[in-house]
Amino acid sequence: MTPFLGHDKARRVFCQSYAKGTLHHAWILAGDRGLGKAGFARQAAHFLLNSLNHPTEFSDNPSDEASHLLDAGSHPDFRLLRRGPKTDKEEKKARDKGLDSLEEHELARNIKIDQVRKLQPLFNNQSSISEYRVVVVDAADDLERNGANALLKNLEEPPKKTVFFLISHMPDRLLPTIRSRCQLLRFDPLGEADMRTILTQSSPKMTEAEINALIVAGEGSPGRALRYAEAGLAELELLAQKIIQSGDRDNVLKNELSRKLALKAATPRYHAFLNRAPSLIAEHIKKSGRGGSIQAIEKWREASDLAAMAVPKTLDNQAVVFRLGSLMGELARLNNPN
Repeated sequence: MTPFLGHDKARRVFCQSYAKGTLHHAWILAGDRGLGKAGFARQAAHFLLNSLNHPTEFSDNPSDEASHLLDAGSHPDFRLLRRGPKTDKEEKKARDKGLDSLEEHELARNIKIDQVRKLQPLFNNQSSISEYRVVVVDAADDLERNGANALLKNLEEPPKKTVFFLISHMPDRLLPTIRSRCQLLRFDPLGEADMRTILTQSSPKMTEAEINALIVAGEGSPGRALRYAEAGLAELELLAQKIIQSGDRDNVLKNELSRKLALKAATPRYHAFLNRAPSLIAEHIKKSGRGGSIQAIEKWREASDLAAMAVPKTLDNQAVVFRLGSLMGELARLNNPN
């Protein structure tokens, strides 16, 4: 089990609630994607499933029984509720290689009511080897309406010594009746120190410049930064920053950037760059200290529109990236018109 970093306040609130004997039976872990809510749920589940050993804080001990069983996906007092395979083909792939092997497009759109109903045997019996039973829903936003209502019944009449963790990226969209029966824990973006530690541990071969670029790109979200790292975005980020700073009047950097993203094999990097490019322009406008000129804001708006329509309209990758690079280069000329 990997160490959990950051979110000290959330961890402190949870552990103090447990120590005082006032542990709520259901928690909404709320915040943007990639902040570490699932990691917190995992550590909190381990804490409770290991409670017979009287822990006082979260542990990253990989050698205890609870940790071994959680890693193997076989703890009898733990259930993880998440979207399943879309079709029989993906079902077979999940059986052979595990659910984590599935891509986003291979997953069902929602967590189904049948998945919620399958929790009942856990509630009909006492816990097997732990003091608590733990259910993690990742993410509660994915519950279909009937599934949400089925889960609500368990929250209204919670089984004894059972704790629910509902991960939510958009808690305001959850059923009000679900929200009213849960304690809310909010997760904020991580600071630079925690981001640096996570990125350094996860990608030890990255250079300092690449890590710095990913810290900026991640915007306090380690999950986002790690996805960008997997897509090789750090290199692209550095190129884009050079374009913004220099203007790249001879198009050397823009051509290099567009070539790197032109081939089909670069599709994941291309998608990551599309997500990142408008934010790069917005960050530059904020740093300019002028509140953003009308011309600069127009560049951001055009970049946002282009990035949003590029994939749905199957626009040419190389042409899209070159245009995004041109919009970045024009920022430098706006700042230095001479």
